[in-house]
Amino acid sequence: MPTIDHNLLRKLAYDVYRAMGAPDAQARLVSDYQVETNLIGHDSHGCIAVPRFVNDIRSGKLVPDAEPEILHRDGPTALMNGHRSFGHYSASNATDLAITVAQELGVGTVGIQNCNHVGALWGYVERIVNANMVALIICSAGPRGGMVVPFGGIKPALGGNPIAFGAPSKTMSPLICDISTAAVAGGKVLIALQNGDPIPDDWALNADGKPTTDPGEYMTLELETIGAMRGFGGHKGYAIALFAEILGAMLTGYGAAYRDDYIEGNGTFVIAIDIARFVDVDIFRAQVDAYFQAVKSVPCSEGTNEILIPGELETRAREERQRDGIPFLDGTWQTISDTAAELGVDIQAE
Repeated sequence: MPTIDHNLLRKLAYDVYRAMGAPDAQARLVSDYQVETNLIGHDSHGCIAVPRFVNDIRSGKLVPDAEPEILHRDGPTALMNGHRSFGHYSASNATDLAITVAQELGVGTVGIQNCNHVGALWGYVERIVNANMVALIICSAGPRGGMVVPFGGIKPALGGNPIAFGAPSKTMSPLICDISTAAVAGGKVLIALQNGDPIPDDWALNADGKPTTDPGEYMTLELETIGAMRGFGGHKGYAIALFAEILGAMLTGYGAAYRDDYIEGNGTFVIAIDIARFVDVDIFRAQVDAYFQAVKSVPCSEGTNEILIPGELETRAREERQRDGIPFLDGTWQTISDTAAELGVDIQAE
């Protein structure tokens, strides 16, 4: 299992994207965002996607030098066309716009259509939280035909449809939660497939709608879907997934995953709420701290060592991986390094 220094990994991803025609700004933003995602431990959405984006550029699905466009802005709302640019680039632009609008008007809401895969939502939420705002980001997420079965179903009709939210605290780690409304992120199934590992039998169904532990019965290494993912949270998670696709797909005009003309990507809806419009920011942050401390002081159940606030594990992982390096399973690293070598990009693994 190779361990890669985060600075070397940034250079690898940056050099790959530059070799594929991405301008400096786009290549740097996307590579930095992916490595930051690896640093916080969300490996399913980090540099595992480097080969995918290379293939998407080659197929024309991703236009590496495209610029997102604000189609219109009306008061606290705006709609952006990503023009098939890097999804991370489109989402970063939308996040910055939502913050700016919220600073002006108290609330900023930005939808993105024609947008490629935006990666983990964690970093966009963190950016809003660091601006002393409350964040909510919702995405629709394919592939075409859907990837998640509705509650009680055996065939896919919904996208993976992640939802993320966050709020700042004072001295403790802020609340940042980023979850898929599928039972698990598709990237985790891909990692298992790349490394020949089984998956839990409550993650996915095969083409016949039966539970499977074989990741190859859900997807191929080329990211084609064969089976379907289960949803999370039973009927409650199913309702959240429906709502996420309504906001991410319909409200943005992106289009839902079940449609035959769906182009894989993320219809994305970003909301930033300026805390100062409601309550003094210092008071709010102190109250959040006190709340977190009360929650964490609850006695632990058997087998639990600590009550955690969403975002704490990521903060700890970032410190550890910045110091010790980012570990990759052999099969996943081989896929990334093969893509880099094909483009004449090299990196040394420890």
